[in-house]
Amino acid sequence: MIARAPQVALDIGCGSGGVGHALRQRFPTAQLWGCEFNGSAAVQARQHFDVVVEQDVETVNFSELGLKQPFDLVCLFDVLEHLNNPWQLLSNIRRIMSADAHVLVSLPNVSNLFLLYDALHGHWQYRNWGLLDFTHLRFFSDFDARSMFYQAGYRVLDHRINILNAQGAALMERYQNLSFPAVLTVGDLSLNVQSVQHLAQLCADQNLYLITPHHHQNLSPQEQAMVDGHGPALHAFGG
Repeated sequence: MIARAPQVALDIGCGSGGVGHALRQRFPTAQLWGCEFNGSAAVQARQHFDVVVEQDVETVNFSELGLKQPFDLVCLFDVLEHLNNPWQLLSNIRRIMSADAHVLVSLPNVSNLFLLYDALHGHWQYRNWGLLDFTHLRFFSDFDARSMFYQAGYRVLDHRINILNAQGAALMERYQNLSFPAVLTVGDLSLNVQSVQHLAQLCADQNLYLITPHHHQNLSPQEQAMVDGHGPALHAFGG
């Protein structure tokens, strides 16, 4: 999803450096920075990044550490769902990126059909990894993720999905060539699926986004509605 070669890239929550390794292989001349709290992971990450900072990205003075120009690529892979306030992080990091920077984000998909199937049958069980990783604090459907991006000052340039489990892949394979709308059946649950895109969203385990600052310029009516926090009528209790 990287649409152009970065000059200066930042991977927030870089772990042991897997993303840095991939970026170095593809863009050998780019300057690569990483942020990682885990000290042992940061040691490994330094094999692939030019600089690894063991500090909260919102408090780092990057210019004091030698950054000469704003980041034109920022990676947030499996990070935002772990934060109390991901909206704040997205807003605050705009200060360290170029006006047309690209940001790559991955988020678990809470509208995954198998997650919803379990919930409808009374089960919302946190686990060591996956969609209900016990360290996840925030949960996003595609619509809610987009709303967050627009409210934090970004527009969506590209969106893709990852289907990581065999059940979802089998369901996609079974139903994708049907004429839509179609009725999808899983166990004792039947659901009207409006399009192959709707099917893909139900099968997806992960949503991937390419976003960029919108500066409140050239927003479509639909985009402006997201900036303003408008959305469809909701049925869950709360307000």
